[in-house]
Amino acid sequence: MVRTFVLIICILPITAWAQEWDFGPLRKLSTSINSQYEDILPMQSPDGKTLFFSRAASPDNVGGKFAGTDIYISTYDENTSNWTQPQNERTFNDKGTNALIGMNDKGDEVFLLQTTGTRRALGVYQSSKRNNTWTEPKLIPVPGLSTEDFLGAYVSPDMKVIIFSMNGEESRGNEDLYISLKNAKGEWSKPRNLGSTINTSGFEMAPFLSPDKRRLYFSSNGHPGYGNADIFYSDRLYESWEVWSAPKNLGLKINSPAFESFFSIYHDTVAFFSSNRNRDLSDIYRVAVFPVKQDDEVDYYQYLSDEEVKKISGVVFDPVLLFNPGVSDLNAEHIANLQKINRAFAPQKNIKLRIIASKSGNENLDTYQKRLLNILDYLKNAGIEGNRIIFSVEQASGPASEKETVTIKFYK
Repeated sequence: MVRTFVLIICILPITAWAQEWDFGPLRKLSTSINSQYEDILPMQSPDGKTLFFSRAASPDNVGGKFAGTDIYISTYDENTSNWTQPQNERTFNDKGTNALIGMNDKGDEVFLLQTTGTRRALGVYQSSKRNNTWTEPKLIPVPGLSTEDFLGAYVSPDMKVIIFSMNGEESRGNEDLYISLKNAKGEWSKPRNLGSTINTSGFEMAPFLSPDKRRLYFSSNGHPGYGNADIFYSDRLYESWEVWSAPKNLGLKINSPAFESFFSIYHDTVAFFSSNRNRDLSDIYRVAVFPVKQDDEVDYYQYLSDEEVKKISGVVFDPVLLFNPGVSDLNAEHIANLQKINRAFAPQKNIKLRIIASKSGNENLDTYQKRLLNILDYLKNAGIEGNRIIFSVEQASGPASEKETVTIKFYK
């Protein structure tokens, strides 16, 4: 039996790669995605309009209910604000286990695992989108793969790094994480173990690298956690693939006593993962992501001045939105300002937005996070791409005010 999984993406850099995250309330995807079967391995396209995932134990799979996993594709319908009924992508699927394990920055090249419990995996597969049709997957050989027990992988968008999860010669327990790098000739190295900081006597699986390839997310039952398997992250140190920071648990907003895995993060604002916290089989969840600014964190953004913003926009608007305490919904004044911002900056593809919610006192973060999500959703639906927007919650300075603020800043 072979277990497979995905993960990849391209996101906008934040102030520092060793960023701490906070998370909003979990949102289980609707029944248009989650079924009565096993739904796992979510991966969103770079433009956020397509969701790929794998489904197991479904009679609609190519191999039937008792075969492996098949890859399904759904598109986002802006009119209904929901994902469409997913389609089985027959070009990717056979009677074995199939999983999407990577995608390039444009979303027109995907990387796949196609394995069976009896056939030794020789590498990963690549498929290209031509005239809205995916080409037949082509094998990219990788030497030294082990298909004993389970096999999973992640391919970086530039197709230079593959992280494997497998029970190899150097494994310390069950599945360990291994790395394979592509050389100047286009050849892949034999996978080597990431070391004892990452790998334990338990299993490590479902790897995902940040776009700068400095942060590794993975699922494990060998590091201290809350349940069957938790999601962790570790930062790569000194430009080495062997030296990592101590893995950190993503916490109880993500993890539970159940099995959590297949975490992927997009544009530093939203993440997807799988969990069986509500039933025996796994469902796919979405969660908002919020950078937590550290006291000693340096803000490296070079923001446009008020004069530059006025010259570019040609309209007058207020970049500071005022909210009553405890209120997260947008009012007419907020929407009027956001409409002006959209009309002025949607065509300016080289200008990005940073949206900062000021938090007063020790109140719960949920209200501030919901404000940011409402603003983000409005601007994305209006026409400003999600990969041009980042946001964070920061502690307000100075005396408490009757109004709370969300500030929009612009930079290149």
